[in-house]
Amino acid sequence: MAVTIETRGSEIRDTFLAKMAETFDAQAVERKARAWDWIFNPPLGPDAPAVRVLTAWRDGRFVGGSITGVSAYMLRGERRYFLSPYGTNIDPKERGLGINLIKAFYAGPARRIGIPIDERFARVNEKYGAHSKARFQMFAPLRAGSALARRKPAAAPVAGPVNAVWSAWRALSGLGGSRLRPGESITVAQEFGAEHDAFWQKAVTHHPFIQVRDSAFMVWRFRDMPLQKYDVLQLRRDGELRGYVAIGHDTDPKRGTAQVTDILTIDDDPRDLALLFRAASRRLEDLGAEVAVFGCVVNEALMQAARMAGFSRSKPTRPAQIYYGAAEDAVSLDEDLGRLYLTRADQDEDY
Repeated sequence: MAVTIETRGSEIRDTFLAKMAETFDAQAVERKARAWDWIFNPPLGPDAPAVRVLTAWRDGRFVGGSITGVSAYMLRGERRYFLSPYGTNIDPKERGLGINLIKAFYAGPARRIGIPIDERFARVNEKYGAHSKARFQMFAPLRAGSALARRKPAAAPVAGPVNAVWSAWRALSGLGGSRLRPGESITVAQEFGAEHDAFWQKAVTHHPFIQVRDSAFMVWRFRDMPLQKYDVLQLRRDGELRGYVAIGHDTDPKRGTAQVTDILTIDDDPRDLALLFRAASRRLEDLGAEVAVFGCVVNEALMQAARMAGFSRSKPTRPAQIYYGAAEDAVSLDEDLGRLYLTRADQDEDY
């Protein structure tokens, strides 16, 4: 009997998680269980599509599925909704099931955005009409001795002294870079409200294709998110909010890495961005991270600022992919893709 694809809501939770448990480790299942209700309740308003689950069935058995998230983007000055696939969960015995889900995801006129699981799925998405934009990850060593000892345990006795020397070198090298001027400050955000919304309204005029980052989004993404804590550091100049950077508290126990999750300034000024990157790196070092990691679609201002702030290594990673289902939209797809602003905060790697 052929596989049938059906759209379900959050009520599929227990069935979905039970199938996950057959192929994913217990930690991954537990994280999805904790984040489930949060995933299904983004702050999008009554006109937005609902978050749904594409489910696959054979002979009445649930054999796989994928969550279809919903995000609000500002696109050429107008608010638009994009669908995003994540949490894909497939019975490995069901050959071709992934292709069936991809076909179902691309049905209909909706706009879609996502990060493919791997290069093979990226090519399949392109076959169905998705267009790709390159993404990079950048790395800033924070505790060089600890990172060395992680790779070469014999170096553990010198990790402390090497960390101290590295920290001193970073401080000295920072003297020649961007520093706060009189009237400038970087402090931890205490709340998000009218001040942040005023900042967002200014920033969006300089960013023609960006996920909505109003105060409701900030609360949902960085305060209510159930899987980890975040710090949001705000840059002010003469009292005006000019930008922020968000960092996750979790450090990867295998790699010693921690994430600069999001960053945004009013006008992508490299100096403002570099000030925030430096502040994020200092905070991650205080939290015990050995390496700070930042990922984004190719954006020269972000990449220049990250280099100014000590993110000395980079590597390409899976691309961002955009699909427009309506023919009248597709003519502008490549132009829009070239303007896309996307960081880790815009994807599902934290949940």
